[in-house]
Amino acid sequence: MTAVDVAIVGGGFTGAVFAIHLSRMAERPLDIAIVEPRGEPGGGLAYDTDDPDHRLNAPLEVHLVYPDAPDHLRGWHAAQAGPARDPEALAADGNVYMRRGDFGRYVGEQLRAHVDGNQSGSAIRHVRSRVLAARRTSRGYRLSLEGGRELSAGLTVLATGFDRPHAPPPFDGAVSGRPGFLADPWDSDRLRGIPANARVLLLGMAQTASDAIAVLLRSGHRGPIAAVSRRGLRTRRRPGAVSGSPPDLVDRVVRPVSLFAAAHGRHASVRGLLRTLRSEARRAEAAGGSWLEPFGDLRDSVWDLWPALPLAEKRRFLRHLRVWYDVHRFQLPPQIEARIAEAEATGQVSFEADSCVSVARDGEALSVTLRSRGGGERRRETFDAIVNCTGPGMRPERSTNPLVRTLTARGYAAPHPAGVGFRVDGECRAIGAGGRADPHLRIVGPLTYGAFADQQGASFIALRLYRIIPGIAASLRR
Repeated sequence: MTAVDVAIVGGGFTGAVFAIHLSRMAERPLDIAIVEPRGEPGGGLAYDTDDPDHRLNAPLEVHLVYPDAPDHLRGWHAAQAGPARDPEALAADGNVYMRRGDFGRYVGEQLRAHVDGNQSGSAIRHVRSRVLAARRTSRGYRLSLEGGRELSAGLTVLATGFDRPHAPPPFDGAVSGRPGFLADPWDSDRLRGIPANARVLLLGMAQTASDAIAVLLRSGHRGPIAAVSRRGLRTRRRPGAVSGSPPDLVDRVVRPVSLFAAAHGRHASVRGLLRTLRSEARRAEAAGGSWLEPFGDLRDSVWDLWPALPLAEKRRFLRHLRVWYDVHRFQLPPQIEARIAEAEATGQVSFEADSCVSVARDGEALSVTLRSRGGGERRRETFDAIVNCTGPGMRPERSTNPLVRTLTARGYAAPHPAGVGFRVDGECRAIGAGGRADPHLRIVGPLTYGAFADQQGASFIALRLYRIIPGIAASLRR
């Protein structure tokens, strides 16, 4: 059995950035293991892609690994001849929207630089495996890995993301295993393998569906592509008046009181937040601006506003308003937005507010009964391929990840009562079924959504890690 000071489970963006900053801030040399089945840590599900249409959905300046050096990525991009290698990255609004794969390469390079040498003299190793189970010990956790290996750690850090999408009803039955049904929209090889003339149905209209449309169009798809969702909500377009460099995100987030709370106070209800946001959006538009300005203030204040909301209000937001928030929060890169708009104008791509009532096999195709929103009108359509773009699985108790299942089943970590992610305290210590925070188990990144809300954007994750790691380093002093 191998013993380490820190075991980071998950080597995507969150795990890599945790290792980078811990090795920078540690008060003594630490033995750090990153347990990640991919060949190279750093990319993870979000950034381990070579598709040219998978781009960051915000300008280059908004993405960072080092909050204390926010221009580092821009310097790296210039040194890598990024503008020449990827001229499409420069959008009409004057900003650079990098390929996600290039950002993953950047994160991986930063991690390798800290593996080679770091300020604390810590050792960082990549353990290429998966964690199958965990057992609490008197000194931390013992992790069971694939192949019968074991790893013991004084501190275990769960840095994985949400589960890959699960097939929703009615597609979670017999048809889910059919060749024409793609449960995982990020399987670009299967997506590109859809015949060019196929009739394609996308379940969902948000950013994942837009990614899928962009991949299909780039690969020369000629058949019709229909995207449906129950509410019919699409990712909001950037206002045409918005251009120029984005504001300094670090300055907006690293402050004692958030922008929105300083201007409007903390609200006790999501209805009050929504009422204030709408009022400010109307005010901004009357002055010649756009809704994006007050919405940006709200988005960059979630770290301060969300913890202050009562649990009932958090549940109300997740049940009724999260989908509205997300279609404004996760905008498309202008390049992808323009390509989809062109295909929509020709009639190749369509978006409809429909619910899927039933599905059945129709030879090699799949026949779907759709019900229109509002009127209840039903119609039956046949598709050659269906792509599940409904988003990731966010409930730990339903996870297919064996470690997440173990932590939940043994009560080491408890699902957040809001219904998303795990319970953690302000320092990301896992709160178990007994209600106590565990100093030997930290949960970071997307799985802390219930506690902190907007923990899906890379920069918001990096900023939170940068805040909490000094305390973690101090706890590992001996």
